[in-house]
Amino acid sequence: MKKLALFSAFGFALILFLQAMPKNDSPLQPEISDEAAQIPENVMAVVQQKCYGCHNAESKNEKGKEKLDWDELNAAKKSKALATMKKITEVLEGDEMPPEKFLERKPEGKLTDEEKATLLAWSSGKKK
Repeated sequence: MKKLALFSAFGFALILFLQAMPKNDSPLQPEISDEAAQIPENVMAVVQQKCYGCHNAESKNEKGKEKLDWDELNAAKKSKALATMKKITEVLEGDEMPPEKFLERKPEGKLTDEEKATLLAWSSGKKK
């Protein structure tokens, strides 16, 4: 009988503990609506200036728009947008964008440290 009472008390305490814990359904996920990706203004400013020329539906750069189309991302469902954002984070962290060949022709296309930090903060879900 003592074991049952002890077990019940432990179960009750566990339930109280779990209910008291803060609920955070999406830790470190970028802010994206359920319907479509919402790219913040500061991120879009960098994208427009440094990325959009090669990564849009109308680009002549077939490889660039195949890898990432910002127009598509803007209209993507949350799950696809999050997967794309994870890839963006990996590419930025690996210093793969913009590519060296592009920078040889257009050195002004290089991301500044601040621009890279802005994109990384958004794509990885970390607040800047």
